[in-house]
Amino acid sequence: MKIAILGAGGFVGSHMVEHLIARGEHDVVGVDVTDEKLEGISGRNFKFLEGDISGETPLMDKVIRESDLVVDLVAYANPSLYVSSPLEVFELNFIQNLRVAKICMQHRKKLIQYSSAEVYGKLEEGKHYTEDESDSVFGPTHKQRWIYAAGKALLERVIYAHGAAGDLEYVIIRPFNFIGSRIDYLVSPGTMGGPRVFAHFMSALLSGGPIHLVEGGRYHRAFLHIEEATTAFQTILDHPEQSRNQIFNIGNPNNNTTIRDMAYLMVDLYEEITGEPAKSEIRDITGEDFYGPGYEDSDRLPPDISKLRLLGWTPKHNLRKTLRDTMEYYINNAAEVEVLRRFLPDQTKRYGGFVDPRPRQAS
Repeated sequence: MKIAILGAGGFVGSHMVEHLIARGEHDVVGVDVTDEKLEGISGRNFKFLEGDISGETPLMDKVIRESDLVVDLVAYANPSLYVSSPLEVFELNFIQNLRVAKICMQHRKKLIQYSSAEVYGKLEEGKHYTEDESDSVFGPTHKQRWIYAAGKALLERVIYAHGAAGDLEYVIIRPFNFIGSRIDYLVSPGTMGGPRVFAHFMSALLSGGPIHLVEGGRYHRAFLHIEEATTAFQTILDHPEQSRNQIFNIGNPNNNTTIRDMAYLMVDLYEEITGEPAKSEIRDITGEDFYGPGYEDSDRLPPDISKLRLLGWTPKHNLRKTLRDTMEYYINNAAEVEVLRRFLPDQTKRYGGFVDPRPRQAS
């Protein structure tokens, strides 16, 4: 089978490519605006094409037409952009991703669309995050943080409607806080907004800067080791009939923690790994001060993963191992470069000016 991965150069995509190359069962074509996170990942069954789905219609048409399966990972997954550039977030996460789905329909290709746990919205007391039963509850319109979740939810509904009409074969995946090596670029000390929580905490620990807890870090998240996110994807590949036109949560309900507890655990792990005391001070901060006006956070219940368990997949890595493996990657690589002094001015929108800890070849 020939698999096209859109967003292959990102965190999830790079691990997916690495996994598929190692198995050697399929030919893989990866498309992205950069292959930085694919550095050192290569194989006879893999080809990378540089391109942007929002402006490369002939390329997208050719890649999809020549593939058997399309995996769409492309998204702005950056909370600060939800409030600073909501229209760009909606344009990419809904309009451009819908265009990919339409090309898949045109050429009768199967689509695996990565969505988001954010489609569940705010926590409802007594509710559980099950794929086919849970309601979605978003904040008010002026809280623009929800444009990401609303765009993802709308994309799911349109894909579902086309599937029901017989136009498209699909699988929708809702990731719950995947974490691991290459998850994000690090940030400069004192940066507000930007990438996911791990990158901020890791950057603070490496630089000795403050660890900011948005709204006191009271919200819950359940983290999944990226290795197990990849095996979950493989499980879906291995069960095409059982997964056809289905929605799956992928996460580890046993790794549920508050962001505050995560911060203290990362401090402990940093000292354990390095043998040095952490210099970072933990500070509370409001969501508006950290991300800007229009931001609103939500608590989150652990996912129900019963549907994937029925296919034989169960996560095994606990929270401590999941965080330790991720931290070791950044600590071991950060020692080789001055990671917190580098900045990518030409990629501020797409990558938020984050910094990859891996050393690069001199240009």
